[in-house]
Amino acid sequence: MPPVVFAPLNLWAWLPWLIGLFVLLWVLHLRVRNASLADVGFCLAFGMVVLACGIFSAGEPFRRVCISGMGLLYAVRLGTYLFRQRVWNSLEDSRYQTIRTMLGGWESAGMFVYFQMQVPACLFFAGLLCWVMNHPADGIRWWDSLGVVIFLIAIFGETLADRQLAAFRQDPLNKGKTLQSGLWRYSRHPNYFFESLHWCAYVPLAIGLPWFWLAVIWPFLMMSSLLWVTGVPWVEAQALVSRGDSYREYQRTTSLFFPWFPRKMGEKR
Repeated sequence: MPPVVFAPLNLWAWLPWLIGLFVLLWVLHLRVRNASLADVGFCLAFGMVVLACGIFSAGEPFRRVCISGMGLLYAVRLGTYLFRQRVWNSLEDSRYQTIRTMLGGWESAGMFVYFQMQVPACLFFAGLLCWVMNHPADGIRWWDSLGVVIFLIAIFGETLADRQLAAFRQDPLNKGKTLQSGLWRYSRHPNYFFESLHWCAYVPLAIGLPWFWLAVIWPFLMMSSLLWVTGVPWVEAQALVSRGDSYREYQRTTSLFFPWFPRKMGEKR
């Protein structure tokens, strides 16, 4: 990655603050025994870095306000949702319970490493916004408008998907059932799809910068992580355990990631 991409971030100034933040969150997680605090911490740290870049970077003021506003809206919305659904009066996510079992006697040390892994992740993803804020262009370009439109679609879609899922889970009559309405009728993971789409919004905003084509790395990495590492594999494995044949039928008829019309009963892949 060319140094020019992360130059606006002032990386070394942020490292001790973020390391300290995640040490505190790790200590707190020992008390409440809920590793989802790391996910909430990522949103908090990401928002802090983006806000600082918006205030102190050298880019055109309106662009800085717009892009830092996008980053803050993303961080506040996602962080608030994660805190309400996975931390406040909630049991720890089953994914973290599985990780604890796998770590065995190394549980505390392993979770400490996991919390600290949020530091480079936060700096990497916030670095994209800080880089784009320093675009030399004046005024609003067509590419900028396109980026904002993609962002608004992504935020609206992810918010709607999260609310539909939260409402479904709150109804005790739905225990053991699979949500197959709303956005969840067209994708088994619409929240992950719109999360990935959000990072695509910054690609057109980067056009015109040196090495602008590198902006595609961020949405590619986010999509790859959600599809094959941190998201889909864990969620689907748990769903098959808890919902069995109901979820297998859902897998057969509904698109994994990209929203599409569901297959009819008996229709082959």
